[in-house]
Amino acid sequence: MGNKANYIFPECFVDTNITKTLLYLDGVNHRHGCNNVLKGMKECKSAEKFAVGIIDDDKKKPADFQKFRIITESEHLKLLKHEDRQHFLIVVCKAAEDFLIACVNELQLNMFDYGLPNTMEELKKITKNCDSDKNPQIKKLINAIRNSSEMSRLNRTITYLQEEQNNVSVDTLKLIFEGGMKTK
Repeated sequence: MGNKANYIFPECFVDTNITKTLLYLDGVNHRHGCNNVLKGMKECKSAEKFAVGIIDDDKKKPADFQKFRIITESEHLKLLKHEDRQHFLIVVCKAAEDFLIACVNELQLNMFDYGLPNTMEELKKITKNCDSDKNPQIKKLINAIRNSSEMSRLNRTITYLQEEQNNVSVDTLKLIFEGGMKTK
């Protein structure tokens, strides 16, 4: 069967690859577009319990986005919680490609070493492909940048959310996101 997390809803294919790689998962509940992520979170079997959405910071936000309140943020990530449910959103600012490039630049790596182009336009041609959720070069890159500050922040945050699910403490989550506390 495999190790799946149907309560995690990444918006784009590369976010799906990032999530699966960081959490060592075989699958998540990929949804294309912010509207579909929020709709999926609302309609999933654990809708009244727990869900995590990972979306890009699109200019146009769905109406349901207004029900989420910001917990904390960093240069490339925002963490939000639904006002009534144990539903969390991680917003990648501006988009996943910018996030990847920032992590690569922080560690002074070269995208070519991972079989990927180093320009935004060329990278988008790969990440926008529906197969980028299982692209081995992207997976290799994610593992290489796992220790960058922002990828580490994302990893800590989704690991804590996955481990605690219905027992998430917003105060603890904020500390973990901000680096003041480690996950198990």
